[in-house]
Amino acid sequence: MPESPFDALLSQVRQIDGFVLGCLIDASTGMVLGHVQDRETLRLPVAAAGAADVANVISLMAGELAANGGLEDAIITLSGHYHLIRHFSPAPRLQFLLLVVLDRAEANLAMAHRELRDFDMSFAGRSDSGLPDRFQRA
Repeated sequence: MPESPFDALLSQVRQIDGFVLGCLIDASTGMVLGHVQDRETLRLPVAAAGAADVANVISLMAGELAANGGLEDAIITLSGHYHLIRHFSPAPRLQFLLLVVLDRAEANLAMAHRELRDFDMSFAGRSDSGLPDRFQRA
């Protein structure tokens, strides 16, 4: 997949201990907008589609339960990996998912969760959202 404008934004998550894969996903379509990957142990399209499905199911479940607010994070623990899914909206009408996969043996889950939250907050503090022009007009 060719480098996208989002890859520069994703370089921040590459610094998380145990990093394996990170991708930015359009929450409504499941399309991968950008990715960084240090190890080829996971198939990117499968991981991205799975993250979008998980986020959609949790959002539906929260709506059915009349829970206050929407999805912020989903953390999936597997025997060898952690999958962290962060929902964020860097500009009006844009809904993205950030998927970060970490090697469980090398990662600190609490610190990784905090770093993802900080990544999300870095968008909230920007006047330009850091996105390519075609997404800022949305």
